[in-house]
Amino acid sequence: MNEQWKMNRAVQSIDPKKIEIMELLVNQCRGKNLEDILPDLMAASSRLAEQGIAFTNEETGIIIDALSETMTGQEKQRLEMLRNMIL
Repeated sequence: MNEQWKMNRAVQSIDPKKIEIMELLVNQCRGKNLEDILPDLMAASSRLAEQGIAFTNEETGIIIDALSETMTGQEKQRLEMLRNMIL
């Protein structure tokens, strides 16, 4: 499984709790279609909110980039549209 997203310099400064959740989320969602990923993204965001934590736009972008690595071209286009709406 590709863990290239962890090499992003921005990841080095992210709270370890967030990195753990990001890692779980990426592993859970990788290979799923976009419709199946969205509920997982919302659930992860809710878990963070319960702890008083939220993903920044940059962190959300890192997650989206990691998930798009295994997507088809069409899925990537749809994910990009979603990215533009939420970031």
